[in-house]
Amino acid sequence: RVEICDDPSSSRITATLELPGMKADDVRVILERDNLLAISGERVQKAPSNQSASAGYPVREIKYGKFIRTLDVPSGTMMSTISAAMSDGMLLLSWPRSPPSATARSPQ
Repeated sequence: RVEICDDPSSSRITATLELPGMKADDVRVILERDNLLAISGERVQKAPSNQSASAGYPVREIKYGKFIRTLDVPSGTMMSTISAAMSDGMLLLSWPRSPPSATARSPQ
């Protein structure tokens, strides 16, 4: 699940993704094309030491396996301007509201 905060008074947009049980090394964040942020990874099921990996589960709501989630970012956003931090199974991403213009000039 994801929450995106787009506060007009802030210069950055933030997204928080729930990734319970995952560590930073389990997640990959890449910029595809110039406006698509892809978050991917794999949640592997670990059997408790007192049961086999093939044990039966009468209720199974936790999802395991590979996943990918994409988020739109402003066109022209550079990977170096995207911040990512992972803590307690929560991935916090932020990026500039709008990328710096390559043609911007100071008034003379």
